[in-house]
Amino acid sequence: MNDVATKILVVDDEEVIRYTLQKKLSRLGYNVVSMEKAEDALYLLKNGERVDLIITDVKLRKMDGIELLRRINSQDESIPVLIITGHGNVEDAIRALRYGASDFIRKPFDINDVAASVRDILKRKKEKKLAESFARYIEYEKGRISIPIDVSLIDNISYYLTKNLAAMGLFNRTTSENMALALQEAISNAMFHGNLEISSSIREDGGLKAFNEEVEKRRVDERFKNRVVNINYELTGEYAEYIIEDEGPGFDYTALPDPRDPENFFRNSGRGLLIIRIHMDEVEWNDRGNVLRLRKNRIEKPDNTNGG
Repeated sequence: MNDVATKILVVDDEEVIRYTLQKKLSRLGYNVVSMEKAEDALYLLKNGERVDLIITDVKLRKMDGIELLRRINSQDESIPVLIITGHGNVEDAIRALRYGASDFIRKPFDINDVAASVRDILKRKKEKKLAESFARYIEYEKGRISIPIDVSLIDNISYYLTKNLAAMGLFNRTTSENMALALQEAISNAMFHGNLEISSSIREDGGLKAFNEEVEKRRVDERFKNRVVNINYELTGEYAEYIIEDEGPGFDYTALPDPRDPENFFRNSGRGLLIIRIHMDEVEWNDRGNVLRLRKNRIEKPDNTNGG
């Protein structure tokens, strides 16, 4: 989807941030427009400008990025939003996720991480449009998926598991997309930390490059390579439930750091757990720590009838 027709709107009151993002994303083939104020971005959208993705800082001079996100999500046309937040701003990041941000990055950021997030968000948006034609007729669905150790499958599976929720009337679009984010984190944890037994400290200490190198090394290792992640799911008129099981040795989930602590929030382990807890109603592990059950209960739509 990264061609000249894909338009990205960058909103940030720091010129150096706008320049950095515009330079990198333009090189990747995206059509990038940058603005200093959220109000100007809204004016652009209200005048019919088509935008495929918005990247905005939380902290802006007048209207902040959270309010911009809220107003964007109140529109009929869905536009994914990638939020930029400063280090330690836990509450801002949580608010952004609750209001439907597709992802968030923190300053100072690695521009390659931003580019990877942009690609993933745009890919999900494209796939979403391709699959919504018949889901409104589904009343009940149950299944089991078994996936090998392949990072390229995570986004696709997460999307597949949530693509029908809005059309079924269980949740709105934003909630469904947020649940897909939670499933991405849960499946990633099962695949990398569960089946490959990779400690999150590798990424914390060595960065994304070191983590990816370890993944590639272990995924061909005889001890790990044949392990799979099993996902059982059930969609009813009242809830969506997902049970994610890895074939690793398990872990002591009671020892997980509190993701609400600012010291832990921007760590990978803290971030993933918080996203899961924010977007799911029920989150529980088995005693061994290799099976995670996630459930989201149906959100009743308000009755707007006036009796007339």
